[in-house]
Amino acid sequence: MIGKTVLGRALTAIHFTPPGYAKPRPPAVLFGAIHGDEPVSQLMMERLAEELVERPPGRDTWIVPVVNLDGLLAGTRNNANDIDLNRNFACPSWGEHRRPGYNPGAAAEDQPETQALSSLIDRVGAERLIACHATYRMVNWDGRGEQLAHEMSALCGYPVEHDMGYPCPGSFGTKYGVQAGLEVITLESPYLLADDAGWLEVRSALRWCVDLPA
Repeated sequence: MIGKTVLGRALTAIHFTPPGYAKPRPPAVLFGAIHGDEPVSQLMMERLAEELVERPPGRDTWIVPVVNLDGLLAGTRNNANDIDLNRNFACPSWGEHRRPGYNPGAAAEDQPETQALSSLIDRVGAERLIACHATYRMVNWDGRGEQLAHEMSALCGYPVEHDMGYPCPGSFGTKYGVQAGLEVITLESPYLLADDAGWLEVRSALRWCVDLPA
């Protein structure tokens, strides 16, 4: 358990360690369902975890299938406090451009789900961060993630986009990519990913993230 939700539900992470012969590489953290109305991202993470049980990754890997568990169970984008967790991260842009429905909270990282994810990243020293979303079809990058984005694009066929097309103040990518300069990818997949054909589109790209040398 890495923390609890607003309603006290446990947030869990699955930890995979590489084989003893693997070259040391910076840890990776991958997560889904930071928006509760994007359940397909949970499926992506669960399927990847199932595969890593059978074939361990090439680097220390942490998978958080669901960040916004209360929102997922309620079918809502925001958490139980009606906060958009992907606008709640601590960075200079937090609280700017307050579009309707994108409530950033009363203060940066004042939500337990945001705190849990941030604490995990800090604790394990992760440098490769993969956020799974829906419903667009793209590989978005921040920080030093451009090369990885193009490599993933070649494997899944999704276009590479550096600009989401709208402002994202207080977002995960802004904090860890723009501000911290880490390797950040936002993988946006259609809801059709729930079928086998959709999963196969992104499977190789996700495996690449946890197997590729730094």
